[in-house]
Amino acid sequence: MLIKLYKILYRSLVSYASIAGVDESALQKYFIPEGNTSSESILFRLCSSLQNSGMMRNSIKFNDKDTTHRDIVKKVLFSFDAKKSAAIYSDWASIYNAMLAGGITDNGIKNKKESNWEKYCRGLYDGIRFLSAGNGDKTIKELVTASELTDKELKDIYAISNQIHGLGLPLTCDWLKECGCTCLAKPEAHINGVVKHLYANEKLKDEDVLKLMFSWAETVKSSGEDIGATAYKIDKIIWLLCTGEFYLDDRRVGREAIYRRIDALS
Repeated sequence: MLIKLYKILYRSLVSYASIAGVDESALQKYFIPEGNTSSESILFRLCSSLQNSGMMRNSIKFNDKDTTHRDIVKKVLFSFDAKKSAAIYSDWASIYNAMLAGGITDNGIKNKKESNWEKYCRGLYDGIRFLSAGNGDKTIKELVTASELTDKELKDIYAISNQIHGLGLPLTCDWLKECGCTCLAKPEAHINGVVKHLYANEKLKDEDVLKLMFSWAETVKSSGEDIGATAYKIDKIIWLLCTGEFYLDDRRVGREAIYRRIDALS
């Protein structure tokens, strides 16, 4: 069933993408991680993933077409140089103040709750310390080269998520997979919803979803249906079908009823 479903979902996406004016050849770029394991790219991807939740994204705007906020973050972090940033900033507040001095306006300041920009800068500080002083680059590079998703890899991923404020497991996976860790999916609402529906189990945890997505990709790969299948690729197929957001081409179409595809095979 998994192989057949993969084939159906992929062909559905090809058809779906064509409506948005994206042909199958152009679609392939979505299945390749956007970053790599250079030090600058790792920190850049952290800056992107750290704000990749609904409420944060609307404030931080790191990935917006208007690059004003991204340019300020880049300048504050010395063109995404983790070591230099760690040497300059002694705490998260100094990063936050540099953002304000650089032109950021924080409209979310409250007395009892941190604003999105305060949360973001705390996460950036933790991330910079992790990368510069905690062998973070080495850990990430090892995860990117891993060919399996075992308890060891999951332990390392959880450890990273616990060290960086505001990241959590889903955003950690988002960060790592865009650095090149293709054995990972991002256990967010769309992916979790599809996997839970597929296995008829609403009690599946994020860790279960990660393992099942990896296993699904390995099944497809070993069958010969697609030797390039990865958890990353299946993640993108599902996400694009669920959202219709062909963001690399600046195109968007209506949502696909992906669950009906699963039900038709049951």
